[in-house]
Amino acid sequence: MRLFDTHAHLDSPQFDGDRNFIISAMRTQNVWAINVGVDLASSEASLRLSAGNPHIFAACGIHPHEAKTASGEILRQLEELLRQGAVAVGECGLDFYRNLSPKEDQVRAFRAQLRLAKSLDLPVILHERAAWSEFLSILREEGPVRGVVHAFSGDLFKAQEALSLGLFLGIGGPLTYPKNEKLREALRKIPLSRVLLETDCPYLPPQGFRGQRNDPLKVKYVAETLASIVGRPLEEVAEITFQNACKLFGLSL
Repeated sequence: MRLFDTHAHLDSPQFDGDRNFIISAMRTQNVWAINVGVDLASSEASLRLSAGNPHIFAACGIHPHEAKTASGEILRQLEELLRQGAVAVGECGLDFYRNLSPKEDQVRAFRAQLRLAKSLDLPVILHERAAWSEFLSILREEGPVRGVVHAFSGDLFKAQEALSLGLFLGIGGPLTYPKNEKLREALRKIPLSRVLLETDCPYLPPQGFRGQRNDPLKVKYVAETLASIVGRPLEEVAEITFQNACKLFGLSL
C-alpha cells in the first residue's frame, strides 16, 4: 500500500532531532510527501530535502503570513527556486483570520504566485482561512488554476465551489476530529477522484495524537478515517488518493 502526504513541513525545527529517522521510516512504509515552503528559506530547504530523498518532492512559495515580504525581488528569487525542480507553487493564498500580513499585501502576493504558476505550468498549493469569498474571486479572475485547497475543512457547498474550479481538496488530521461532521458529510458526496491526503505536519495531528507533533507517517490515520467514511477498502482509498497526487503534481511513481 502506498500513501501520499501532499502537505508536509519536514524542514521545521521540530524535526531537527529525528528528521532522518522519519524520512527512513517513510521509505520503509511507502509514504511519499510534498514538502511545502512558506518563504524563501523554507522553499530552499524543501528543494534540498527533495534532492536527497526520492520519496520527497518540493513546493516553493510565499505563505500569506509572509506576504508583506513578497517584494518584486523576492518573487524573482522565488521563480528561480521554482525552476530548480519544484513540483508546485505554494503554499500561497489568503489568511484573514490572523492577518499577519496586510490584506492588500496578501492579495498582491497571491495573484503574483498564481500568475507565476501559470507561466511555469505548475499546480498551486492553496491556503485559505476566513477569506473564502475573496479567495474564490481571485481564483476565478486569475484562472484557470490547477491546484489543491490545502487543509480543506468546509462543508459540501464550499467543497462543490472548489470542485467547480477544477481544484482538489487536501484532507488532513481535522477529518478525524469529532466536531467536523460537516466535512465528513461532504466527503460522502464528492468524488474520491478529487481528494488528496495530507498531514500539514508538524501541525494538525489526527485524533488520538492531538498535542503531539504530527509527521507524514500519520497520514495513514487520515486514510483510514476517509475509507471508513466513504465505505471503501483502505488500500483502494490509499491508491486512488496516491494517483490523484501523481496526476496533480505530474509525477510517475
